[in-house]
Amino acid sequence: MRSPVLKASLWLAASLCAAAAVGDVEPAAARFDRLSARVPAPLGRQFRALAAKALQTRHPELAKKLAEPAANAVPAEPRVDPASSEAGLAIVLRLSQLSRLPTDRDRARLVIEVASEIRALPAGPGKLALARDLCAVANEGELGQQALTAAADTLADAIPGASPDAGTYLELAGLIRYEHLRAPMADSALDTALALLELRERLHQEAGFSLTALDGREYSLPALRSQVVLLNFWATSCFSCRKEMPDLEKLYREFRGKGLVVLAVSDEARETVQKFLAKRNYTFPILLDCDRKVNTDFDIEGIPATFVFDREGNLVAQAIDMRTESQFRAMLKAAGLE
Repeated sequence: MRSPVLKASLWLAASLCAAAAVGDVEPAAARFDRLSARVPAPLGRQFRALAAKALQTRHPELAKKLAEPAANAVPAEPRVDPASSEAGLAIVLRLSQLSRLPTDRDRARLVIEVASEIRALPAGPGKLALARDLCAVANEGELGQQALTAAADTLADAIPGASPDAGTYLELAGLIRYEHLRAPMADSALDTALALLELRERLHQEAGFSLTALDGREYSLPALRSQVVLLNFWATSCFSCRKEMPDLEKLYREFRGKGLVVLAVSDEARETVQKFLAKRNYTFPILLDCDRKVNTDFDIEGIPATFVFDREGNLVAQAIDMRTESQFRAMLKAAGLE
């Protein structure tokens, strides 16, 4: 349930995020502004439009400075069907088998093999589309650094000669920032994408949240200071979300005595959520965000998504995609729980 633009840029393993105070938004926006000025105009305008959208709600004046006039707006390049060629179709079919493989080791081996096949293709939009699809699946589960590096290197290799849009660079930047990979190339657009991710983190830190649970209790980040907060966005219709919830329950039962609060946020109707929970014994609070205000504040365009705040309320880890128990533990360790 990930959007095409952000499919693999923020959908990654738990990772340390720089702790950000409210006042950090303006310098982060200024840094992004400087870097985006170095990017070729059409691509730079795409980046600036994304930054302006993120800033609009809480910082409309900063958003106005970054926004391009409508006449200058440049739409993202349309995505090419990766299965439009015989070679592309073969790779798409191989990737479709990934979720059916029995172990992460098997899946990692397939990712590495497919990465090599994609790199052997001629440059062009088709190769880029396949590389993006590879990145979208390489972070599902714990496939290891070798597989993740292979996916990132393949995406970098596919960029020349393919007219990539801002979303492509965001995918690569997400792998670098959240999976702690080396940057496979020096590129002003990649630097801009990394700065945009940092700016979004500052905005997430500033926004916090305030929501009501199914039982009527109110939860807000300021009220939970001195506790570690794991904020998880999910939906009953999301298979990956449902798959990780038992791990969240296990960790909640293990660490709640040490100050862990797990909050699961759904934007669905109360009746839908209640019907789903009636057959399950989850004890962590379920919060409702039917107007999607908090989803919007956290740029949630794909689920599951998880954010961890430490006892001082600092955002210290985040992941947008399904996480395993050990990956959740790594996120909690960043907040001082282990």
